[in-house]
Amino acid sequence: MELTFTDGTREVADVVIGADGVHTTVGQHVTEAGSPRFSGICAWRCLVPADSAPEFARRPVQTLWLGPDRHLVHYPISAGTQINIVAFGPAYDWTTEWWSAEGRIEDLRAEFADWADDLRVLLAAAERTGRWALLDRDPLPRWTNGPVALLGDAAHPMFPFFAQGAAQAMEDAAVLAGCLADQRQAPSAALRRYEDIRRPRATRVQQMSRGRAQSNHLPDGAAQQARDVSFSSVDPFAHNGWIYGHDAELPVREARAAG
Repeated sequence: MELTFTDGTREVADVVIGADGVHTTVGQHVTEAGSPRFSGICAWRCLVPADSAPEFARRPVQTLWLGPDRHLVHYPISAGTQINIVAFGPAYDWTTEWWSAEGRIEDLRAEFADWADDLRVLLAAAERTGRWALLDRDPLPRWTNGPVALLGDAAHPMFPFFAQGAAQAMEDAAVLAGCLADQRQAPSAALRRYEDIRRPRATRVQQMSRGRAQSNHLPDGAAQQARDVSFSSVDPFAHNGWIYGHDAELPVREARAAG
């Protein structure tokens, strides 16, 4: 097929992969997906030097704080020299979605001003923060159209609550590579196999990530208490082993063996 770019140049390709993000242009040639929408949630991200952070934040674990309309997670990175903080709360009128957009640290602190003292001490050690609005989009009914396919956020943008945005894109790439390698002479068939393998799993993760936005931000009450009990009764990594322990190449090998 022939591609025409905005600068007028043209290229011929056997396969076109749209890995062009949530605002995908290639997606317009695959399905009528509609535009992504603002979710009403924004994300804050900041780094705190470990020697400036309280002791509890330096523990080699992921700590999750949950409350009405907001939640926050922190954990050490860079061999324990930095504490990564990611917080979520109401976006209000904030619609900037660029990952490098700067927010105001005092606004982040204000969002958690009435939370536990420990958390406020940690946020007091942060000097700057990024801030961006989270976009949402319903799962797509299809990812491929002949020799054209979507990958990553172009196919399945998702909230970051299971840390799976980039991970699912890498799984896409592994499966896509395997399918194309197996069916070099039939690229459209290879792309259909890629979609058959990947779309059910990525859609499930996408929908679970969306659902976590509601469960993480419950108001105090019976539903919140039931959630806390359910969280405390399971090992989160074992409970979600189907996500984190997945062998992305296994279904490709199975499809190959099945012919």
